Amino acid sequence: MKIISIGLAIIFFASPHIALSQNVRVQDPSMKIAFPTEAKSKSNSEEGEILPNMKAQSMPDELQSLPEFREDDARRPKNLQRQDQVFTLQEAIEAAFEHNHQVRIQKIEKTKAENRVTRGNAGQLPTLSLSGDLKWSYSDLELTPGSFFENLITPQQPTNGDDPSGDGNELSSPSSNSSVSYDGVTTTVLQAGLGAQYMIFDGFRGRSQYRLLETGSEIAGLQHKNELEETILDITRQYIEAATLQEAAALQEMTLEQSQARYEIVQARREYGQISEQQVLQSLADLKSDSVRYRDLLQRHENAWRNLHSTIGWDQRTVMTLEADVASGFQPDYEQLLQALKENNTGMAIREERIRYADNEYQLARSVSMPSVTASAQYGYNYQHASEGQFESQEQLGFTGGLTVSVPIFTGGRNRTERENARESIRQEQLRYKESEQELRTAFDNTWEQYQHFKRQLATERSNRDVYERNFERAQDTFDRGLITG
Repeated sequence: MKIISIGLAIIFFASPHIALSQNVRVQDPSMKIAFPTEAKSKSNSEEGEILPNMKAQSMPDELQSLPEFREDDARRPKNLQRQDQVFTLQEAIEAAFEHNHQVRIQKIEKTKAENRVTRGNAGQLPTLSLSGDLKWSYSDLELTPGSFFENLITPQQPTNGDDPSGDGNELSSPSSNSSVSYDGVTTTVLQAGLGAQYMIFDGFRGRSQYRLLETGSEIAGLQHKNELEETILDITRQYIEAATLQEAAALQEMTLEQSQARYEIVQARREYGQISEQQVLQSLADLKSDSVRYRDLLQRHENAWRNLHSTIGWDQRTVMTLEADVASGFQPDYEQLLQALKENNTGMAIREERIRYADNEYQLARSVSMPSVTASAQYGYNYQHASEGQFESQEQLGFTGGLTVSVPIFTGGRNRTERENARESIRQEQLRYKESEQELRTAFDNTWEQYQHFKRQLATERSNRDVYERNFERAQDTFDRGLITG
């Protein structure tokens, strides 16, 4: 299957911390898995005993005192219901892509990062705003005019000593300053305008900020991709684990049925005195032991299904039959995988983007120390009204504009500190890149050796299976000729 090829490839170059689990059994592609059915029994009582009742008159006391072995001892719990529909690995991965919570969270983070990549967020576009302001005040007012306004209110009178006009009269000064008081003065101020502002030059700060947004978007996209790869790996592992337990339960069911048949034979032979009581007890103990192992496998299989459902991220809890043949024809080569690891590993790509991000932060820190030029313009209306004062009302409508130049001279060493820290951040990300590279190579070599070990182990198990098949065929032939009885 194609999906197993992808999953196996991810094991080698998806993440620096990924290795094959020793608990995952290598499946033989020729083996077909059937979901275990409920234990078949031959019951002679209404309580559903899995064994026939032993007659008290022919049984020793130690056998009569043993607890009855019932069908419930081997029956699968009913808290999970099984369906005969086959749930494939491809369907499990597709369902995880749709429902897994971490995948959905990373997808949202990717969308948010992409939305932030605009020139406006980088401060490279002009801003346009509409503003309005209305103020009203009520107060008591007292005015004391100065000499200029005093001369306007009370002009100087000419006197004989000072005659600037030559008419023989001098100017007399005002007698004293007088105050004017107003009670309950109301003032209304209304302002409205449309303003625009544009950064003509900001020391390349906007360009660095835009590159930061682009790099952040790339990192978010790679993190989403990495989450998808991790999900494929987790689903594949848990699916294989559940399928392995499904097969083991089916085989254990066959063993349980054989133990039951063996016990029935031993019981019959005991009634005729052909075997000892110890052999009957041993046969019953084997039957109970096989039943315990069968129930344990069923419980582990259901737990594996719950874990698989939890990783997928949906609320479904139905146990379904898993596909048996999940093998792949993918034959990895060490050098090819190592090269693919260097070129396609998502974790290393994230490290590279983080180095670029740190470099852009350094360029941004440098631009803060450069001068900036800002142009601004506004077209607005201004209205003022006062119940008392020099003017009762005043209106103004028109356009204003200007340029603002800002040159940072001294900031207390803050800009220099930011530049130094940004430079150290670049070195820090470079060291992390080298560390991840070494860890990835170590994990790859360990995984490759583990893969070779599993291949050798699989070849040995297949050879053992051939030996067991030949022994069974020989025993079957001997049994058919009556040379052995069980």
